[in-house]
Amino acid sequence: MDELDTWLKQVAQYSLPRWNNLPDLALYKDQLITLVDQYVKPVWIGESPIVTQSMVNNYVKNGMMPAPIKKRYHREQLAYLIVITFLKQVMSMDEIKRGIESETIALTSVESAYNTFCEKQEAALKNLGKNKAPVPEDTELLSSLVIDLVTRTFATKLMTRKILTIGNND
Repeated sequence: MDELDTWLKQVAQYSLPRWNNLPDLALYKDQLITLVDQYVKPVWIGESPIVTQSMVNNYVKNGMMPAPIKKRYHREQLAYLIVITFLKQVMSMDEIKRGIESETIALTSVESAYNTFCEKQEAALKNLGKNKAPVPEDTELLSSLVIDLVTRTFATKLMTRKILTIGNND
């Protein structure tokens, strides 16, 4: 499958902007959304828009990201929104909130947590194509590969959920 191999090579080259490369400007919500779209789109599969104004409002309202200051968003909110955009593909909103809180505390700053997230996400994307057997052309074998990937995804998600609940069983 040439299309998959080409895509895997593109994904392996993907990189997120680090904290110091995020604009340190006061952004309006539409500018914030445009930047997130620009940063995430190269690895996005699915419908656009990637982020909407109502999503941003809900994330702020639910305490998942800091509120804007005088209707302007800054580097910190941009970093939160990028991370939330990735994580919402595999985690519930409550899990994302707990995960962000624990990582920010563990790494002592939003900057450190964000940069660590970027490094880990890029490494995971680079590893997609490593050690992979050739994608079978046979539909039955392709279906088996999909089942293998889905079951590994479930197992990883299950472990993530367990880790997020450790210490929260008060």
